Amino acid sequence: MSENKFTRAQVLDMELQILQTLEFDVSMPSSYRFLQRYIKLSACSGDQTVFYFAQYLQEIALLDASLLKYRPSELAAASLILAAKNLSKPAIWNAEMEKNTGMCNAELQAITEDVRSFIIEVNPKFLTTLKYKFSKPEYNEVATMSLTLKH
Repeated sequence: MSENKFTRAQVLDMELQILQTLEFDVSMPSSYRFLQRYIKLSACSGDQTVFYFAQYLQEIALLDASLLKYRPSELAAASLILAAKNLSKPAIWNAEMEKNTGMCNAELQAITEDVRSFIIEVNPKFLTTLKYKFSKPEYNEVATMSLTLKH
């Protein structure tokens, strides 16, 4: 691209300068960070059980490579929607959430269904570590709750 106007060492040095200028902050926010934001915006703000359940679902979803086609913000939204439904909370993705996130409930339906389908179909042997983690009191033992994941 530069027609060999720079040596390999010069390119690497410039890359280092750029990374140092950016303070090596080149990653995008994880779905966990979006989940933290969404729970604060939602009608379930402060409900740790909903938050931990959504986090549990989100971590299960990370096991499915096909879900990587979705943005972290979309996976966080889908996990929160599923957690609220599973715990029989009122509809969480309302007009206020749509306004604050720029994502409407209708566009999240397919994503939510994909996440739900994977969670229902995943082989339980792959969930041993996650079940152990989320069965602890500090996670409100959400892994011990039934996973109905209603439509």
